[in-house]
Amino acid sequence: MEKNYPLHQLTTLKIGGPAEVVYWPQTKEDLATVWQRAQEAGVPVWLIGQGSNLLLPDEGLPGVTLVTTSLRVIEWGDHTVQVEAGYPLARLAQEAGERGFSGLEFARGIPGSVGGAVMMNAGAHGGTIADQIMNVTALWADGTVKKVDKAELKFAYRFCSLRGHAWVLEAELMFSPGDPKEILQDMKKNLTYRTRHQPLEKPSAGSIFKNPPGDSAGRLIEAAGWKGKSVGGAQVSHKHANFIVNTGNARAKDVLALMEEIQRDVQLKFGITLQPEVEYLSSQFEHRTSNFEHRKGG
Repeated sequence: MEKNYPLHQLTTLKIGGPAEVVYWPQTKEDLATVWQRAQEAGVPVWLIGQGSNLLLPDEGLPGVTLVTTSLRVIEWGDHTVQVEAGYPLARLAQEAGERGFSGLEFARGIPGSVGGAVMMNAGAHGGTIADQIMNVTALWADGTVKKVDKAELKFAYRFCSLRGHAWVLEAELMFSPGDPKEILQDMKKNLTYRTRHQPLEKPSAGSIFKNPPGDSAGRLIEAAGWKGKSVGGAQVSHKHANFIVNTGNARAKDVLALMEEIQRDVQLKFGITLQPEVEYLSSQFEHRTSNFEHRKGG
């Protein structure tokens, strides 16, 4: 546990003020216990994973920020895996491919954790994690830990019905049998595409906006003339218009202002309202649960 911990160290965008307290639970039970005690004491609780789809406030966060990156227990079965929320999604995809388990080829280059991927239904290249989910174990708002089958959940584009109601602790996924060489080759192609088309060399939160139905947020933003434009240290990537990068000294207020200007301009020029994909945790909320990191896309 650390006090006044710099939140910018916990996200890929490298933005965020000091957290009052940051704690890294070592087990699911540890996380649930801390959450329940904080609730009883009326202390705000925030949950984050690898912070790949997350924007944290300049003023920091009050209360306790729980970071799930230590929750990495994994158990492989017969074309299945039981994996805790903090396990890196890209690493899981690679290990599945090496076993000849097909289904996560799309995820090899996606930053973030399994928990965040489930919460936002991370996807790319035509695949989503929802396609592989069998069940999810979650910590619910009333403090109970419950396993729910996929049939009890709703998934859509960058959406899971657990959001706002529970935190993902663990998930069980199912795969299809495949040839390891072919699976890994598909992953390599996806990684190459990502490297060529996304600004991976600079801090970002991945895709900033969701793609509107039948269109691309990046195409709309580029067509509106926003590539390379900036507010403070936040800049629309020259490489991919749906990425806002931190040029070195960006603040959350810069990113939010740039997002608002883009939304306003795209709405004016094309009549389309872009919806944020990045998750912003505002310290103005007394309490909010979030396991969204996501992306990214994803």
